[in-house]
Amino acid sequence: MTIEWSQGAFSDYDEIINYIISGFGLRAARDFRTKLLENINVLREQPFAGKEEYTNPNTKIEYRNLVCKYYSIIYTLIGERIIIVSFWNNRKNPDTLHNMLDQME
Repeated sequence: MTIEWSQGAFSDYDEIINYIISGFGLRAARDFRTKLLENINVLREQPFAGKEEYTNPNTKIEYRNLVCKYYSIIYTLIGERIIIVSFWNNRKNPDTLHNMLDQME
């Protein structure tokens, strides 16, 4: 399986890393990055490791969720590709996530 990041996932990642650096320091950001990359590697070997999160009613695309501490990796499977669409703060309202996923094509 190949793993791809959407532009939104890159933006989310940058925002999270900057937040962790400013609030908790560089070491905490490195620890987060290491754990996140470990979880992404789990997906490469076990693409269904994340639970089904939401299916867009318009596109019928299924999104899955793999928890990585306070954030989740939101992804979808298309053929032999895992596409990471977002890194979601688990403290946010999940309805907001579903609204965002409804806007994706």
